[in-house]
Amino acid sequence: MVDIDVEGNRVASRALILGVSSLEVGVPLTPTATGETIRRLYGLGIFSDVRLEAEPITGGLKVVIVVEELPKLTGLAFSGNKKLESKELKSELGLGIGGYISPYLIHQKKNQIAEMYAEDGYFQAVITPELTFNEDSSEASLVYTIDEKSKVKVEEVVMTGNDRVNAGDAIGKMRNRKRGFLRTSDFAQDKYDEDLEKVIDEFHNQGFIDAYLVSDSMTIDSLRNRMKIYLQVYEGPRYYFGKAEFSGNEVLPTKFLKGLLEYDENEVFDAEKYGAAIDAMHSAYWDVGHLHANVTDARTTREDSLIDVTYRIAEGLPSHVNMVKIIGNYKTKERVIRREVSVLPGQVFNQNLLIRSIRDVMALNYFESVIPTPLGLPNGDVDLEFEVTEKRTGEIMAGVGYNATDKLVGNLGMGIPNFRGMGQNVSFNIQFGSQYNSFSLSFTEPWAFGRPTTVGASAFTTNREWYDDYTEGQQGFSLKLGRRLRWPDNYFRIYAPYSLKRTRYYDFDSDFVKSNSYRSSYYYDANGDGIGDVLLGQASYDPYPGSILQYNEDWFTSSRIAFNIVRDSRNLPQFATKGSIISYTFENTGGIMGGFWHYQKHTMELTKFFPIYKDIALAASVQYGVVTSPDGDDRILVSDRFTPGGTYYDGTVRGYDGGSLTPDSIVVATDTTALYSDPNALPGVDPPDTVLTNAFQARVRGKYMLVTNFELQIPIQKQQIYGLLFFDAGNSWLHRKDIKPLTGLYKGVGVGFRIMIPGMGTMGFDFGYALDDYWGEGKGWKPHFQYGTTF
Repeated sequence: MVDIDVEGNRVASRALILGVSSLEVGVPLTPTATGETIRRLYGLGIFSDVRLEAEPITGGLKVVIVVEELPKLTGLAFSGNKKLESKELKSELGLGIGGYISPYLIHQKKNQIAEMYAEDGYFQAVITPELTFNEDSSEASLVYTIDEKSKVKVEEVVMTGNDRVNAGDAIGKMRNRKRGFLRTSDFAQDKYDEDLEKVIDEFHNQGFIDAYLVSDSMTIDSLRNRMKIYLQVYEGPRYYFGKAEFSGNEVLPTKFLKGLLEYDENEVFDAEKYGAAIDAMHSAYWDVGHLHANVTDARTTREDSLIDVTYRIAEGLPSHVNMVKIIGNYKTKERVIRREVSVLPGQVFNQNLLIRSIRDVMALNYFESVIPTPLGLPNGDVDLEFEVTEKRTGEIMAGVGYNATDKLVGNLGMGIPNFRGMGQNVSFNIQFGSQYNSFSLSFTEPWAFGRPTTVGASAFTTNREWYDDYTEGQQGFSLKLGRRLRWPDNYFRIYAPYSLKRTRYYDFDSDFVKSNSYRSSYYYDANGDGIGDVLLGQASYDPYPGSILQYNEDWFTSSRIAFNIVRDSRNLPQFATKGSIISYTFENTGGIMGGFWHYQKHTMELTKFFPIYKDIALAASVQYGVVTSPDGDDRILVSDRFTPGGTYYDGTVRGYDGGSLTPDSIVVATDTTALYSDPNALPGVDPPDTVLTNAFQARVRGKYMLVTNFELQIPIQKQQIYGLLFFDAGNSWLHRKDIKPLTGLYKGVGVGFRIMIPGMGTMGFDFGYALDDYWGEGKGWKPHFQYGTTF
């Protein structure tokens, strides 16, 4: 070759093409050099065509490298896509604007889009690429037009090769199968491999431990978008558990280890139970600090299909905790977290204490998550690292609300549960409205004097108008002292609050005064039929016994000391899935404490959380209260009597109005109606012809209360959004003899939701259906706004 030239290049430089080629001036042209040059130039990915042309010239050959460049991509767009966003498609395809685009690359990306739709169950999606060139074809924009069609639904799963295992049992474990009315049968590609594993696991759990999947396939009816899945399995013989032996164990006795086995001899071999037994042994050794214990097993199969197992255990040495590290806390002081951690440096590692530490830190309600990580050290000991994720704990509240009791209410307040990151609680709240206004200020230190001792104080003033009948005013303060106990276990807390407040009832409605006072009415009986036709006069006298009218709008002081003991073993402070709360509160008002009001109040409550499935839990509670007074009803504060109903603080019974479930009281004294035949008679002076009496009946607050609640809590987004199904029942009574737990409770059922709103707390809405008629209201649905959780 005496000369080499380049033609057809527009963007690629002549130097680049010559540099990549294998041709050299002065070197003979060979088939090897020609082929290598074409291969190298195509390998650049910027040419759609490469060829070599040669012509004889003086002294030899002139070779011309003729290239045709690919267009550059100037734009990428998608049309018709609804299920997958364009942003997601662009990110996955990775096609850069300004790069060269080839038919092969376009086809490759088309297949990639089809795979993305198939993973979401859209197997019938049709993807059509289209290039639009500029005038000289050096640039082009690419549009993928997508006809998504419908998702493919699984119509049937056909299984062959199974003899003794019911196909329905194995297929029922699959996500991709024909499912019920409320659950989709859409095919999910990402679950398919997991489904195949679940099918074989079911065979293994029924004793067929040699079973395996021979083949799997599927067919799609494109006209109906329906899929059939075909599974062929090898079942094999069924095996049974034989004897279990242990060797190498010294720290944990054989009897204890055998108690961890979830199977019995001669029982059908279950691979899941078998694996759970090994996990339980590892966990048991972790509980006593042997983190490096190793459990291996040897199986021996007898002729009668019994599998004898020997568990060989290398216990190792116990691991000690070297350091406890806390990371992720940007607000909460480290000591606030550390004082809740039960695992301490120098201790032998204990898994139960680790689990308890996680629970106690989460119970602070300052963190979204607490993740412990044991970090192994060369000497066999461990460092423990707790990684916490803080959540917003401060709440600033401002808004307007409405409820049946208080009507329209405005609210302005601030709550700081983790004040200064010290775990202290500071809050103030102002509420104002047509029927209710209040101000409160409180401070709580949960760890006073470097000890698990709670000290708190609060002050408040309120004015509440009750049902347009009267207004209740209260002013006072309270002090609280509490302590975390170590016995009977360290789930117990005791509190001893003291409060001093004064209360008065005023602004009585005239109708309320009339209905709560003795009165005499004088009528002229014009027709002599015993019916008063003309009112001659009316007089009101003293209030009925027990009526708040007798307090003459004066202030009366209540001095109260209480004792409260609580055992709280919930695993989470909100929407717990296991654990319980048991509490008893005794309150003594008056007597040796002084003040006008004089009574004792007892409240007992038990709440239990039952895990149902994953994070779905059933919460159940029962609450019983009693208030008694040595001086009778006259000296019991109205607000301390019981009046459950709705989402009222006394007791939640949804489906009924708030505070509506109160008893009847029959007052012995009666009102009097006098009838005269003489229209000129002087009422109260002249003797009447007829005297009628009428006993007074009123709804009052109870002295005994029983409320029970059942609530199925279903997480939509864990610890943020929950759906609820509930059943409530409750009532209050004046006398113990009237309590009928089975037939005397008002019952309600319904649905609701709860949502955690940052900066505001947990709010929700319930729809309750009253199953019993009360006070002539009838059965039916009633909405309830809920602030906080039911339990």
